[in-house]
Amino acid sequence: MSAQNKRKITAEDIWDFKFVGDPQVAPDGKRVAFVVSVPNKDKNGYTSTIWTAPVGPDGQSAGKPKQFTLGRGKDGLCRDSAPRWSPDGSKLAFLSDRVGKTNLWLMDMSGGEARQLTTHEEAVGEPVWSPDGKHIAFVARAPKTPEQKEADTKRSKDVVVIKTLRYKFNGVGFVDPRPRQIWTVNVECGSVTQVTHGEYNVANPAWSPCSSKIAFASARTPDWELHNLSDIWTVPATGGELVKLTATKGPAGGPAWSPCGKWVAYYGNEKGTQSSLNTEVMIAAADGTGKVRSVSGGWDRNVPGGVGSDARMDNGGAGAAWSADGKHIYFVTADGGKSFVFRVGVADGVVEPVTAPVPCANSYDLQPSVCDGGPMVAFHGADMLEIGEIYVVCPGTGKPPARLTSFNDDLLGQLDLVDPERITFPGTGGVEIEGWLMKPLGFEEGKKYPVVLEMHGGPAATYGHGFFHEFQMLCAAGIGVLFTNPQGSAGYGERFCSILDGDWGGIDYNDFMLACDYAVANHPWVDGNRLGLAGGSYGGFTTNWIVSQTTRFAAAVTMRSISNMYTKIAGSDVGYMSNRQRMGDADLWTHEEFLMSRSPIRYAPNVRTPILIIHSEQDLRCPMEQAEQWYTSLKRLGHVPVEFVRYAGENHELSRSGKPLNRIDRLTRIVDWFVQYLRP
Repeated sequence: MSAQNKRKITAEDIWDFKFVGDPQVAPDGKRVAFVVSVPNKDKNGYTSTIWTAPVGPDGQSAGKPKQFTLGRGKDGLCRDSAPRWSPDGSKLAFLSDRVGKTNLWLMDMSGGEARQLTTHEEAVGEPVWSPDGKHIAFVARAPKTPEQKEADTKRSKDVVVIKTLRYKFNGVGFVDPRPRQIWTVNVECGSVTQVTHGEYNVANPAWSPCSSKIAFASARTPDWELHNLSDIWTVPATGGELVKLTATKGPAGGPAWSPCGKWVAYYGNEKGTQSSLNTEVMIAAADGTGKVRSVSGGWDRNVPGGVGSDARMDNGGAGAAWSADGKHIYFVTADGGKSFVFRVGVADGVVEPVTAPVPCANSYDLQPSVCDGGPMVAFHGADMLEIGEIYVVCPGTGKPPARLTSFNDDLLGQLDLVDPERITFPGTGGVEIEGWLMKPLGFEEGKKYPVVLEMHGGPAATYGHGFFHEFQMLCAAGIGVLFTNPQGSAGYGERFCSILDGDWGGIDYNDFMLACDYAVANHPWVDGNRLGLAGGSYGGFTTNWIVSQTTRFAAAVTMRSISNMYTKIAGSDVGYMSNRQRMGDADLWTHEEFLMSRSPIRYAPNVRTPILIIHSEQDLRCPMEQAEQWYTSLKRLGHVPVEFVRYAGENHELSRSGKPLNRIDRLTRIVDWFVQYLRP
């Protein structure tokens, strides 16, 4: 379709988005299973189904994808997810909530109806086949005992008794105090066995090559709620004594057994609890002797990781995976504004990408020996102009990745989209900062246009080669977009990320101002008198902070934001740990003045920028009281126009996975606000 016949993107286009993810390569390499999630207009939600795509012997597409499950549930919003091949490829297990709680289902690849494999009273997750094909491990809470059920019937539903520090979590609400445990189900007879017990949560089960043991991640110290510390453990597959493989010196997760069974790879470090420090590809001796070493430590990147987008519902895996000969470990992470599946040499630590030139890889799966004895990698790939599709590559063939799906091609082919231009500029201290600038649609040389500076969350997150519906809508409205990765972002090394610890509103503020200075000085079309500002989460903090420090911006939109760092530390689901750490371990009783000095609420009387506040009622990451404090202060002072939009039933993930109608409303309000205050 010619550019003249294309149309502008709209908020309502979300109804036609197809979100693909969680690719899984069949054991013979001839098919890839994956999930497709689509908005459901009638139910204002999403339906997810399992699909498969054929693959040729050289890792190329061999035909059109086919739908494998129908996604039919009682409420019309069935979510089929997590497809997992049996070791012989004859069956596909998956999770589904089609008849109530999410449970395991099994379907024969030769056809027929899916059968429910588990009837667990609590939702199950993280299914993993045993290598011998006899069992599937999964994670779930134990069903309530008869005594607990009886007590529930006698207690008012309005009463919640809290005894733990981590009692709430965004997207979950109040956390069930019963810990998640590992279970196994016999595929043939359906009998279920509880493998782990006790008072600690477990995650990431991984079978040993001989199917006799299961490795997992768990924080099992009395003060586990206070720290970002966890360990890798093993347990006999039938239950029994746990063996600890790591030394509780840092985070540890995502275990994967080596082919020989002597080592377990995982993501972690032994540097401590600070979340801005790199996690690395590590290996631990599987016999519990305590031998641990970093494999990727010579490469200054945090693993795993990816690039942000507001048009992705992947939910696939990104764990470490071994090559068949045990010489390499595969993983996915961001390197600057791009993300790839990489592999690292176990002996030499050399890191190389395997999914380039596709610039944005997210979840992936590896079959180690199906392409002429070599590996096959299936992955979710995207770009700035591509919402996301399923790709496959056989690194040993030297051929580039092949795209297996094209679910969004028809829609994207109709739209007049803006390709961001990469820029770099010197930030605070002369450090090179990477960013992108998007011209408005209908751009004409010689004219000046308003530009919105968009700021990501985190701060240890990354902008780059991900599709952003929000950015494209601003451009369609005649407004340019500037987005950058200031110091504090992920993808540029440990020092680049950790330098912001204890300095929110300092180095980052300077970098944002330098970004605007660069854009105005080097791009004559950028109107320095019509600059806007927008961001969510940490980006909401920087939005609030910037408008309280300067009158440079003509309009702002702050989303799921932070206005008071003092109350945020104690009020957020993770504030007492992550926010305290990222503020240089500043604590409520010892650093009150410092925390308030870096809180936008203190400087509310300075604000002269019209501001739209967008927040979700169920946001526990940046609680609603943060927006309420900011709105009430600005409204009472009366210095600027301010509006407050609240979304019931939504949480911190509104922009990425909220109800479609609410996402449409949010996008429309953002664009309308900037049109009102930035357009002439």
